[in-house]
Amino acid sequence: MSHTPAPTPAPLSRRAFLAATGAAAAGSSLLVACGGSLTPGAKSSAEGSASPASTAVPTGKITLVVADADDTTMTPGLLDAFREKYPNITFKRQYTGWDDYLKSINTTMSADSAPDIAQFVSGMNNLIKGRLLLDVSAYGKAYGWAGKFPGLDQVTFTADGRTAGTGALYGVPGGLSFEGVYYNKAKVKQLGLTAPPAPATVAELEDLFAKAKAGGETALVAGNLDGGLNHAFNVLLSVFLKPEDREAWAFGHKDAKITGPEAVAAATTLRRWVDKGYVTPKVNGTSDNDATAAFAKGEGVFRISGNWAAAAVAKGLGENAGLINMPPGTEGGPLRTTGAGVYYCVSSKSKNPAAAAAFLDFCATRQASAVTAKAGFMAPDAAAMPQQTGLLGDVRAGWQGIVKDSGLQPFIQNASTPTMPDTLTTQLQLLAGGKVGVEKFLAALQADFDQFHS
Repeated sequence: MSHTPAPTPAPLSRRAFLAATGAAAAGSSLLVACGGSLTPGAKSSAEGSASPASTAVPTGKITLVVADADDTTMTPGLLDAFREKYPNITFKRQYTGWDDYLKSINTTMSADSAPDIAQFVSGMNNLIKGRLLLDVSAYGKAYGWAGKFPGLDQVTFTADGRTAGTGALYGVPGGLSFEGVYYNKAKVKQLGLTAPPAPATVAELEDLFAKAKAGGETALVAGNLDGGLNHAFNVLLSVFLKPEDREAWAFGHKDAKITGPEAVAAATTLRRWVDKGYVTPKVNGTSDNDATAAFAKGEGVFRISGNWAAAAVAKGLGENAGLINMPPGTEGGPLRTTGAGVYYCVSSKSKNPAAAAAFLDFCATRQASAVTAKAGFMAPDAAAMPQQTGLLGDVRAGWQGIVKDSGLQPFIQNASTPTMPDTLTTQLQLLAGGKVGVEKFLAALQADFDQFHS
């Protein structure tokens, strides 16, 4: 593999961000996985649940229809790269904009002319009960996907499709996302802080925020008009909440709770950051995209966001753009953060499931990794990410650290309830605006969860 720095990826649009994180609009929430089983080599609960399948790639002429809403270069790039390797297999791509895709994909997959492969999004787990998505557990075992892909539990479901993390496997991730702490190198140096900053704990990161504020800077650039403080809250939950508790919440376990002392610690930390003036003034009136744009133009010192923002930040700050992983709660603890991915599933009506499964397996190859990285996503095989410099090099290193510590964890707005994205946005606005306290904030999230899973 070439070690030439890869081209800077184009910025992910808002729609691509939603696809990457699953933080979709009202009525849609992507079920995501836990940190303990998101790293290559972790055993999938679906592994071994079906009879063996062949990994022989069909040799005849085949056309696979692919439905997706990925408006980055990743999906078309992966299709082109696969066809280059297997010229007998061609694709007919059916791209649909995100909103229309969410509205139509269940109908599309229920039709007799259903596509062979589809991007898996929230709500499609409803198709599992009707047996319209192919259980690919046997292919997963034959190809060894448990050792190749992080996040397989994100598309592992019970037979009714309501609970993730156990049951049968229905897809793989083509590319993943994760959140980190961006920083402005020039501002850090002006403030007399260590460059790059190296906080050993969240408390030390907060000390850096205090120094930034004392120096007349906005410490943490954020926008909460559309719930963008979820980034900070999610990573704080990753730090404080036990992985098994985060897993239970994301997977829709009936008795899962987000009101315990660890969640209180995370919410209290976020509220304190707002109250002490570390966060963007009038944060509830600023959108998440505008916050990224402001940071890229030189406003503030730190920003908590995902790898999807790297291209915009790098373009704006140039050599002054940097990224570090969210530090742990205690010094020396494992690195944990929040992330998700773009997943592909197979129709049970496909006449060429072996060819479709071969494409899914291809997504874990080094050849695919270059395509994934160029599109701004993280490759399933962290070690296969192309060497990069500057901010993108920081992102690559950060991803490798997260994978090494099995630290990728789910967005809580994807907590197995279709209304959680809206509930979290509303409650974050109330929390940041001082309208509710930490306990009521968490209780509202829990009530939404309990209503769906009671």
